[in-house]
Amino acid sequence: MKQFTTEELNEALRAINSIIHKCEKAQEKFPEGNSQHTLLKNRLNAMAISKALITEELYKLPTETPVFCCEDCKPEVLISNLEHLHTTELGAKRIQKNLRLNTEDVVLWCKEKIKSANASITRRGKNWYITVDGCEFTVNAYSYTIITAHNLKS
Repeated sequence: MKQFTTEELNEALRAINSIIHKCEKAQEKFPEGNSQHTLLKNRLNAMAISKALITEELYKLPTETPVFCCEDCKPEVLISNLEHLHTTELGAKRIQKNLRLNTEDVVLWCKEKIKSANASITRRGKNWYITVDGCEFTVNAYSYTIITAHNLKS
């Protein structure tokens, strides 16, 4: 496979972000279930996959200073989307077990940790990684699903 430069990948990412924006705008004009709506939904899914693959490639490239490959990789994106944060029932149990949490509302606990001043938030590929107060948890960058958490002190 051809090796792409950082500039080429960033330019492709800008184009994909533009396509995503235009498809989202167009999709609003069609009722759900309509063939045009479904077509745009499929295109948006394809663009999300493309964006994730390019972002992953960008993170593999060596760099001397931390660079956000795109606007979506800035920690503020996760923080501004905290209302979408969720997990599955099994995910909540796994997080409670791994961190020995004594709380029923794992999502609220994670939201508070993300908002704390000492939280380190980075995005690598399709996931956000939040390190704070001796633990690290993983959040999917597209669905905002809290996947898992680990105690770093163990």
